[in-house]
Amino acid sequence: MDTSKIAVALKNRTPEQLIAHMRTPLYRNGYALMISAAITSGLGFVYWMLATRLYTPELVGLNSAVISAMFFVAGVAQLSLVSVMTRFIPRAGRATGRLVGVAYLLTLSVAACVSLIFVWGLDIWSPALAFLGASPLFTAWFAAATMMWCLFVLQDSVLTGLKQTLWIPVENAIFAVAKIVLLVLFATPFASYGIFASWTIPGLVVVLPISALIFWRLIPHHAHSTAAQAEPIAPPQIARYAASNYLGSMLSLAVTTLLPLIVVHRLGASANAYFAQPWLIASALQMVAGNMALSLTVEAVTDRTSLKTYTRRALVHTMRLLVPMVLVILMGAPYLLQIFGPDYAAEGSDLLRLLAIGTLPNVINMLYLSVVRVQDRIVAIVLLQGALCVLTLGLSHFLIPIYGITGVGFAWVASQTLVAMSVTISNLRSFR
Repeated sequence: MDTSKIAVALKNRTPEQLIAHMRTPLYRNGYALMISAAITSGLGFVYWMLATRLYTPELVGLNSAVISAMFFVAGVAQLSLVSVMTRFIPRAGRATGRLVGVAYLLTLSVAACVSLIFVWGLDIWSPALAFLGASPLFTAWFAAATMMWCLFVLQDSVLTGLKQTLWIPVENAIFAVAKIVLLVLFATPFASYGIFASWTIPGLVVVLPISALIFWRLIPHHAHSTAAQAEPIAPPQIARYAASNYLGSMLSLAVTTLLPLIVVHRLGASANAYFAQPWLIASALQMVAGNMALSLTVEAVTDRTSLKTYTRRALVHTMRLLVPMVLVILMGAPYLLQIFGPDYAAEGSDLLRLLAIGTLPNVINMLYLSVVRVQDRIVAIVLLQGALCVLTLGLSHFLIPIYGITGVGFAWVASQTLVAMSVTISNLRSFR
């Protein structure tokens, strides 16, 4: 894509056109989510740069694996309620408060149970993390952290469904700054688990006040302002949607959270430290497409007749933003990773380049998932996410022994490209 043409097009826009562009809900909400992702990624970059300076590679890799395990368990416990919030809140009307309240209670209850089961079975599925079950304190800590993270993620989807995405950058900025402060404070007295502690403790700083804001102010305003457009929502309808999406969300979660655990198991904690930084940067790039897809879902649910128009706009706009970022990564990967240390640059540059390339076909896959969610095409959701999961994890399993952590990059590009080609070919008439 010619970025110079894009720059000229933006330059030639009048102030009125730019204001109208920003006021369009599809773009406004998408930009708010992208700003949040930029803040999280930028401060996250600072966070892990400090972590690699203050902690050994073994501790960075081990704590990264624990955080990935927390993400995985939290994802299992969320019961696909994140997608339920963005799908049903826009038209829930006066039932919004009840819908969100039930989601909070279910998430907390299931998170407590699933986290305990995970810790008790670590000797079977992740012996490297068996220390989490070594004492009741560690077990309770991991369970509480998982419950906190469930609410932290659920809040963002609630705010997105309420079309109050401007609050998301605020909460994520507070969380990211608090993490950095605690990371430095825990480096000497609490080095073994300082990284994990700095992730979990700040969660309460934002979860409690944002939850209060949601229930006491934002939900009543939403219920009043959308009462005329509200649609009746039956609990069986929500249950069917959540249950149908759950399998797909678990398949997607497996890709993003199990890869670090596979690297730890096959290559050791130090290799996972070198893997974690490129994976962090690539995840930030993926958020560009993911956040635009979320905005597409919310707007298309409100106005289904404009689904094709919204999808084309989201595709073009996401590529305009993402292509220049990928080019920068391809040219500057070694210099970018050099910030973490020379070993991180030597081990992870090729992996980072491959992961960046894979974010381009990922745009098609993410937007297609948004479209089929609006259309309630559950089988399509499961098939796409299942294909990505099987291809990425399967290819990584075979390529890691040959290419090391770079094997994950080859697996990522291949899986994303194959699935995107299949989506494009099977929907070519609709795209036209």
